[in-house]
Amino acid sequence: MTTHDPDTGAPYGAAARRDGRALLRLERRLRHPPERVWRALTDPAELSAWLADAELEPAVCGGFELRWLNAGDAEPAVARGTVTAFDPPRLLELDSDLHGVLRWELTPVPDGTHLVFTSHVEVPEEFVTRALAGWHLHLDYLDDALGGARVDWATWTTDRWRVHHDRYAALLGDLDAVRDLYRRVLDGWNARDGRAFADPFHDDGEAVGFDGTVHPGRERIAEQLDRIFAGHATARYVAVVRDVRVVGPGAAVLRAVAGMVPPGSADIDPAVNCVQTLTASKLMGRWRVALFQNTPAAYHGRPEEAAALTAELRAALRGEGAPGA
Repeated sequence: MTTHDPDTGAPYGAAARRDGRALLRLERRLRHPPERVWRALTDPAELSAWLADAELEPAVCGGFELRWLNAGDAEPAVARGTVTAFDPPRLLELDSDLHGVLRWELTPVPDGTHLVFTSHVEVPEEFVTRALAGWHLHLDYLDDALGGARVDWATWTTDRWRVHHDRYAALLGDLDAVRDLYRRVLDGWNARDGRAFADPFHDDGEAVGFDGTVHPGRERIAEQLDRIFAGHATARYVAVVRDVRVVGPGAAVLRAVAGMVPPGSADIDPAVNCVQTLTASKLMGRWRVALFQNTPAAYHGRPEEAAALTAELRAALRGEGAPGA
């Protein structure tokens, strides 16, 4: 699955879970300065060209209302809420009743503006692809509007949205497959089964342990871990996936944080909290682990970050911390 829209070259967005809600993230490079993009985000006359009819009080704590204009909707969607950040021409954040927290961050770059858009919203998992496709389409329209175009909402159809939806469905299917690899690796460790731990790896995959030991190849991973399990009462993992993304054709990276619960204990040991990175590749239609690496989460000189990670992992442990974003 490609990581960019073949029609426009725009990168596909990503979805994760945070605080029980979906976090959608999309990025664009726009060939206009931040001041121009800012007007398109905040001027009601310009918003209607690419997003919705709008009323927006341009200040923190101001109110707003967005009325979608999609033709054919029996009851057009309306989002209302409060402006929670307003820093021209850098940051706009809206807390809405319909789409959660919407955030646009603008950074100047030599050829225009780097836009990062996020939507942190409570939405069922099965609707994530629909939401990503919708926001991807609106950002397409934003790019067009910056060049002077306007969407003709009276004749609007779902054709382009369906194309995006199908592409996101395929992309997120890949991400789910990579998450499943990570679950299987951790489940194998927690079951103290070297073969189960190693099974998701490529034949020449590698695992790097907490102490830096490199275990090369699926067979050696299985053998070396079985020796570890036979000689040591190992702790079990509890983990939180932070991010999963496709980084190129047939390549993906998963980042997670993990804690370990020593045998006989009901709590994690903060001294061995770690950051885990799983790199996967897809061959012959099948995802496998190319590299799994543990890095101690020491956070030297930043005790507050270490404490926050411990608190997060303890919360995951109380919920039995299924390793999935």
